Amino acid sequence: MRKVFAAACLALALGGCAQLQALGTAVKLGTASVSNPVTPAREAQIEAGFDAALQLLLAYRRACIAGTADVHCRDNIAKIQPYTKQAKVLIGQLRHFADSNDQVNAVVVFNQLSALYSDMKATAAIAGVNVGELP
Repeated sequence: MRKVFAAACLALALGGCAQLQALGTAVKLGTASVSNPVTPAREAQIEAGFDAALQLLLAYRRACIAGTADVHCRDNIAKIQPYTKQAKVLIGQLRHFADSNDQVNAVVVFNQLSALYSDMKATAAIAGVNVGELP
């Protein structure tokens, strides 16, 4: 059982490197403004960053269900889950606004997503879960 757990951790760590690198690119986007508009490329970057974080959280959830994660994994998941639900809605809105070139609303939603990611990352860090960085 320990060998399976060790192999799973190693696979997650190696697979997570590429995901974390994508997240690092997403976080560097900073905040959007009228002078720094949300382009489809920026929208795709933040979406990819959130997707990578969600994949890491999904792997943590699967490890929790399998019984190979930490003792408090169910509580940790319950603390982080509201952020992932909000992100899904906001990403859909951002995609719509960026595609329709509604920069005012796209900037507002983009900045909300950046703040949401920061809050999710802080909550996950307190719980001992690494979700990486946004570009």
